[in-house]
Amino acid sequence: MPRKFLPVYFFPGPEIGRKRDHLNGLKKALAEQDGEEPELHRFNPYDNEVSEIISILKNGSLFSSRRLILLEAAHALKAADIRIFKEYFKSPAAEAILVFTTEEGPGSRGYPRSLADALPKNAVVIFWEMFERDKRGWVMRFFREKGLKADVTAVDLLLDVTEGTSDALREACSLLAFSVDSEQIISEADVDRVLEHGREETVYSLFDRFCRRDLGGVLESYRKMLHSDPGSVDRVLSLLADPLSGFGEFSLLVKRGITPGDAWKELKLRGGKRALNAYKDGVQRFSRGELSSALQGLINLEAWLRNAPRELRALKTELWFCQVLGRS
Repeated sequence: MPRKFLPVYFFPGPEIGRKRDHLNGLKKALAEQDGEEPELHRFNPYDNEVSEIISILKNGSLFSSRRLILLEAAHALKAADIRIFKEYFKSPAAEAILVFTTEEGPGSRGYPRSLADALPKNAVVIFWEMFERDKRGWVMRFFREKGLKADVTAVDLLLDVTEGTSDALREACSLLAFSVDSEQIISEADVDRVLEHGREETVYSLFDRFCRRDLGGVLESYRKMLHSDPGSVDRVLSLLADPLSGFGEFSLLVKRGITPGDAWKELKLRGGKRALNAYKDGVQRFSRGELSSALQGLINLEAWLRNAPRELRALKTELWFCQVLGRS
């Protein structure tokens, strides 16, 4: 019996790897059912007008029986854009499938709640990051399938220095598996040698430098991230918002006399020992007022970026870093 596909899907959440696998599965299922690959189009609100996307959805294709339209960064859609899409939902094209994606999740400031509420529940699939216990199991299972073993301390360090997405874990574990002998047990020294000194920049390494008030290091980290992924200019700030908010709350509790370890547990902050050390270091370098001002500035900057010219976004973000980290 042919699988029934919905005309519209919404895939929010920060777990990019599993989301990509799900999208690839959808594309494969369409190809198997139709006997040919769907015509694929990718759009985002920063570079494409909604009218252009609607036109592609409604107009037939000369090359394929089905069109798969991916609209990324759905959190950047304006209220007027979502109203236009709601009208389309009432009478969607039979031969097109529209998929909205965003790294924002329910509860975050940028989550497009009105878009999610306009769709049936089975059209919305949230891709959350793995829990800490799941990450550990994922790593151990990866090594086991490769015929490798790792010390507990090695796994702890790997989780500390690696962004906790399936993509980042897969890349780190693959690099380790390639770099060690099959007979040896992966040690903490192996992880430090292979990953810590050659890792790519992430929002976590950027935030570590942020807590140290290392302006030069932050700007270098930010530029490296943009160089490897030019489209991440708006996403970096979105991902930085949660740790910065947690940093402010952590600072408040510590300055009230609560121990850093207890404050960490009470706030259920993410990361390992290195993240905790970064927060502890930051408390010594930032006043409570500076952190509150930095968070408000970040909120204002995110709002500005939604409608800003592409060529000004990175420059404006670097100016914000200078304003926050350059204060005495």
